[in-house]
Amino acid sequence: MPKNPLKFRGSKANSTMVGGVIVLSLLLASLGTTIFVFQQYDQYQQLANKMGQLSHQQLSEDLVAISPGLSLVIYSSVSGWGSGCTNTYNCYNATISNLGSVGVLIVGIYVNSTGPAGSGCSKPNPQPCLISPSLAISAYEFDEAEAFINPGETNHQLIFALPSAVSLPDPNPGYPENTILMVTSRGNVFAFQWPLQPQVFGQSQAAFSTGIMKVAYTGTYDSKNEPGLGGSGGSGYCHNEPAKPYPAGIGYAEELTGLTGYGDSGVLWFVNPWITTTILESSGTTLYIYVIFINTGTTAYSPTAGSIDLTWYGSNHLDGSLIGVYYGGNFYTTSPSIASGASYYAIFKITTVMVDNPPGGSSTGTPPQSVMWWGAASITDAPGSTAEGPTFFSGTILLSGLWIRYEASAGSCT
Repeated sequence: MPKNPLKFRGSKANSTMVGGVIVLSLLLASLGTTIFVFQQYDQYQQLANKMGQLSHQQLSEDLVAISPGLSLVIYSSVSGWGSGCTNTYNCYNATISNLGSVGVLIVGIYVNSTGPAGSGCSKPNPQPCLISPSLAISAYEFDEAEAFINPGETNHQLIFALPSAVSLPDPNPGYPENTILMVTSRGNVFAFQWPLQPQVFGQSQAAFSTGIMKVAYTGTYDSKNEPGLGGSGGSGYCHNEPAKPYPAGIGYAEELTGLTGYGDSGVLWFVNPWITTTILESSGTTLYIYVIFINTGTTAYSPTAGSIDLTWYGSNHLDGSLIGVYYGGNFYTTSPSIASGASYYAIFKITTVMVDNPPGGSSTGTPPQSVMWWGAASITDAPGSTAEGPTFFSGTILLSGLWIRYEASAGSCT
């Protein structure tokens, strides 16, 4: 009996339909897998791009310390943070610049001192000192409100506080005895050493100045009367840096003894290089300036003469001559031999004061209220022409400047 052709055709149609469903299912499954893979790849690519951006931002951070690196805060109250910097705490102001293209957030500071045992952040004190951000002043903390540094911002000030018993070693002349490490929110660590080493931009023969200078005065006005030295102060006296015997860092008033024929029984108090217009214009006051020199040559020399000149503009000059050197804690009018690598103070007495246009003036700034006097100092080991032979030595260096501070009123230090 013949087969039923309709039954045959129905079975073939069913098979085709089942096959189509299977193929469609495979296509849909394959499409879903493809979409899933693309979604995962897109998420991966987004995350990779984000990580790349973060990595680029991390590499774009660039913090550097700006001279002087750290400075001792000599005022008690820090606006918006608190008070106690001159008694309860030793506060230090870090000067840093952001040379990168992204903003930087400081999240931690580490200070490690390598000076004498027990000084600064060395044993038995915490080593290193771990300093955290805080909105209120406290020991081992820094001002959180100043923790962010904008891209391209220079001379940013960031203050941190240590207990009054912890004072960072600050030798004079400066020699790096502290390492300061700043940790950013992106995980970078930027470090610098303090005191900062002087940068040599040029020198004559074997002399080089660190740029550090201080000023002393005697007569009608005497720097021993400055308030920071426990003196009575008064009109013209505005220095508040604490007193310290030789050698003292730039944050201190420094006592030099044994200067026979000068000062109060051979004692001169040198303060940071600025004075008020009252002292500058006092005819009965004698100014002294010391500049730190380092013999960076390979041979010794003996400076026996020198001169100094500071000027504001035009015919305004402060001129003087070398009276001696302070070397190894002793004063010499006839200089000893300065060994290679040794440092000393060249002390100059100001003998000529020409102030045709006094820098003090009205609040409108005509003439300016406060000005900086710039200049240079020179030394030589052979002042006589007959001695200028093969061993002749001379050096001229640029000074860091003497700031003349205008007093708004008699006795005003603001």
